[in-house]
Amino acid sequence: MWFPTVWGGLFFLILLIIGGIFSLKQLAIILAPNAPVADRTYLVVEGWQEEDSLLSALAIFNAEGYQYMITTGGPNRRFLNPTHASYAEQAGDFMLHQGLPAEKLIIIPAPESAQERTYLSAVLVRDWLTLKGESLDELNVHTSHVHARRTRYLYQQAFKDVKIGIYAAAPQSFELKQWWKTSEGAKSVITELIGNVWVVCCFYPGEPGSHYERWAVEKSGQSSDPR
Repeated sequence: MWFPTVWGGLFFLILLIIGGIFSLKQLAIILAPNAPVADRTYLVVEGWQEEDSLLSALAIFNAEGYQYMITTGGPNRRFLNPTHASYAEQAGDFMLHQGLPAEKLIIIPAPESAQERTYLSAVLVRDWLTLKGESLDELNVHTSHVHARRTRYLYQQAFKDVKIGIYAAAPQSFELKQWWKTSEGAKSVITELIGNVWVVCCFYPGEPGSHYERWAVEKSGQSSDPR
């Protein structure tokens, strides 16, 4: 059996370290892909985003000639007495005040649920499109920087055969290429890295159309997560 020499082993170790450092430096860029698909019928906008990200979504909507914007999001937990009950409604109202025509806006709020919030919003958008008789091959979603990879993955889980495209708004408080230099960048990237690992290895969405898919719990008398 062949074993590398000490110097050969050291060389490979250095290569691994360099590769690891390079991968870590690229982590924010990996988590924030911009990869939209061609369809311009609907643009789904995650409503919890900050105003600068929402403005980015509106600029894309107008520049790319989308027909409709869908705002999503669950209960607003940022304030004790929020003006709007959900992030979907809050973002929708913001878009209207920024000049988006009301007839082009669709607001799909999500209820309080134990289900993963982004996935639940994706399910509700899917079910709304099905109810309207829409049959799409592609759908684009807009979200905030390093949340993009997880958003695309969860929407793809909900939509199955529909190809999901993604827009990632640029962060304002840190640079993707130097995310480790600020506390906000480090916190955002590490949190999203953990979130991505969790949805890939541990997240169970439930069967399409099931009670579990929306609530992450089974109805009384039904079996639990079959994994």
